[in-house]
Amino acid sequence: MDTSEINLSYSSCRWLWGEWESLRTTVEQIHKQVAELQQQNTKLQQQNNKLQQQNTKLQRQNTKLQRQNTKLQQQNNKLQRQNTKLQVEIDRLKKEREETEKNSKRQTSRFPRRQRKTEPKKPGRKKGTPATHRDRPAKVDREIDVPVGNCPDCCCAVENIEVHRQFQTDLPPVTPVTTQFNVAVGSCPRCGKRVQGRHPEQISDALGAAGNLIGPNAQTMAAQLKHHAGLSYAKITNFLFDYFHLQTVASTFVRAGQRLARRAEPTFELLKSQLRLEHVVHADETGWRIGILPDWLWVFSSQQITVYQVGGGRGHDVPLDILGDDFQGILICDGLASYDPLPYLKGRCLGHVPARISKLEAVLPGRPLPELQTLKGLLQEAMHLGRRREMLTAKGYRRRVQELENRLDFWILISEEHRQPDVARLARHLQKHRHEWFMFLYDPLVPPTNNHAERMIRPAVIIRKLGGCNKTPAGAKVHSVLASLMVSCRQQGKRFLDLAGQLFHAADHISIPLASLPDG
Repeated sequence: MDTSEINLSYSSCRWLWGEWESLRTTVEQIHKQVAELQQQNTKLQQQNNKLQQQNTKLQRQNTKLQRQNTKLQQQNNKLQRQNTKLQVEIDRLKKEREETEKNSKRQTSRFPRRQRKTEPKKPGRKKGTPATHRDRPAKVDREIDVPVGNCPDCCCAVENIEVHRQFQTDLPPVTPVTTQFNVAVGSCPRCGKRVQGRHPEQISDALGAAGNLIGPNAQTMAAQLKHHAGLSYAKITNFLFDYFHLQTVASTFVRAGQRLARRAEPTFELLKSQLRLEHVVHADETGWRIGILPDWLWVFSSQQITVYQVGGGRGHDVPLDILGDDFQGILICDGLASYDPLPYLKGRCLGHVPARISKLEAVLPGRPLPELQTLKGLLQEAMHLGRRREMLTAKGYRRRVQELENRLDFWILISEEHRQPDVARLARHLQKHRHEWFMFLYDPLVPPTNNHAERMIRPAVIIRKLGGCNKTPAGAKVHSVLASLMVSCRQQGKRFLDLAGQLFHAADHISIPLASLPDG
């Protein structure tokens, strides 16, 4: 090989080596770029995964927000409906307030009827009731001849004269009778004890400045005018002075009522013990005041006995204290929750439910709900069935009672989830006292309503409007004792005057059964 060929081979080898180095460098750069791209790809994949996770999270949040939005829209619709209902109620209350303000400025009827009945009852006695009149007096104390004169028009003498009788019964003028008791007072020669005489007509042993007393009849009359008629002590003193010329002051009768109540407490306790033996007892309550503090007046009444209790709140401890733990009768009451814890057999007033339905119908928008009309008809059927008990056979009566029970259960079942909350609340109330509504269908002595207690509490409501309740707890106690005895005497056909007379003349505080009093 010559020198030129060697030089060419060497040059080719150098060129090839240079190209190889260049290619190797390029390959290394490519490998480096591939590694970098792989790292970037891995990083991008990680970012992609992270973005996918974020996307999934955002999708869940979006779904959650959509559900929340749907829920908020439903709540908004519900609030709009409630707002509409409240607006209607606000308009009704505004109208009532305006009517109340107008009525307060009127000088006539304080309690006007809101709506006149479309078919009011005809005044007077009911059709078929026999006419009544005053009986002819059995005794005539004096007679007066009333002659007839001449004709007032033509001054002629009257002919064909007939004599007719007219009777007039009146009270004679009454003047107070003052009795002076010359009371002998001495001492025992053995023990030196002071001994004072007492006449059966005396009501007190007070002498000296305190020995000028008002008699038992006047005190009893004042007590009845106060605790039964609801007059104030000032009006009572004016009445006694106008009709009997009896001069006294109001504080005299305040203290006299307290003394009479203390003497009557054993009889009052006896009355409560007799009430606990009754088969059916009605209970009701109404608002009261003792001084400036609000309180409650309770009434517990049977057909023969009535007990009033002023004070003690509105809890279940008041009826528990009056009736005791061992009461075995049936307590007729309304839907007040205070009666629920009592361990007695109870019958709920059926008359309160239709009244509650009428109030619901007055405030619910639209036409009356057929469910409420169905319930009202069902209760009316039950009361009608109770009145027809004696007209049906025992088997037929039991079948009708079971039908009513089943219909009431079905009404409660379909109404507990009613769209109207007030209707559902009424259904839950009926279910809560389920076995107490038809008590009158199983016991003929149990009435369907609590009207008896409402009649007995009515005088107390009138006294509250006239006399303004009581100023002190002591006055509330006096009213509880005396009002209970007065009403119970009237129920049993007795006179409270006879009971008070025995209490005044008794030497000690004793209990007097009302049955031992003479008939009034």
